[in-house]
Amino acid sequence: MDAPCALIAVTEISGGTLRAKGALMAVTPDNVFGYISAGCVDGDIIYQARAALKDGQPRHLIYGDGSPFKDITLPCGGTIKISIFPNPDTSAMATVLNATARREPGALVISPFKHLYTPKLSLRVVGRGAPFTAMAALAHSSGFEVYGQSPDADLERAFFARFDHLKDPAQTVPCHTDPWSAVVFLFHDHDWEPALLKQALLGNSFYIGAMGSDRTHALRLQTLQEMGVKNLERLRGPIGLIPAMRDANRLAISVLAEIIDQARQQGRLS
Repeated sequence: MDAPCALIAVTEISGGTLRAKGALMAVTPDNVFGYISAGCVDGDIIYQARAALKDGQPRHLIYGDGSPFKDITLPCGGTIKISIFPNPDTSAMATVLNATARREPGALVISPFKHLYTPKLSLRVVGRGAPFTAMAALAHSSGFEVYGQSPDADLERAFFARFDHLKDPAQTVPCHTDPWSAVVFLFHDHDWEPALLKQALLGNSFYIGAMGSDRTHALRLQTLQEMGVKNLERLRGPIGLIPAMRDANRLAISVLAEIIDQARQQGRLS
């Protein structure tokens, strides 16, 4: 028999809060999954959720400015409104999970709460060497769904939801793209790039970028133009919030930050 569970949803926020509207947390009599704050209100939320499990009554609470809980403060000065739903309809959650598994948006409706959730961001990492490995590891630890493509077969593959071994620079493999996916190319030997870049530019990823200097990027664009590739303005290069990073790990941080920023600007984050 499944354990009783309370679902906590952030319904409104203002000011400097840690989580966004729509953030979720689950509480059972023995376990906690997820978080709402950095610890300043989670203890009381857990208490309230377990009380809701006992009496079966939803709760709609406010923390911060305007809260009745004067002894619980938010150091950031923000306000968080939450709803606690004891033993919610699992079919409503299944609907959202099934939609996002298909890489489609899905609405969670537990009256009066309604929020549209988008698929998890995915990142297709194409390349080889230290930058490739560093980017895959960082993206995985940051919650991205990571797809790897490399001419190097003997790689640590724990980071990848899928991995394709590239064997011929002129050949591509089928690769799904959608508005919540990004692609980054991390080759020093740029002969591998043209066919794969053409494939990426035919898709609808929200971010496409390739490693290299300004000169390298200009030559790359010239090659693609000669191939008849369109929409070259979608291809970013040099990549990263901080250009010309000369360390694989710092390059990965710089590029991933740029990808997340683009996702935010384009409304790709739930």
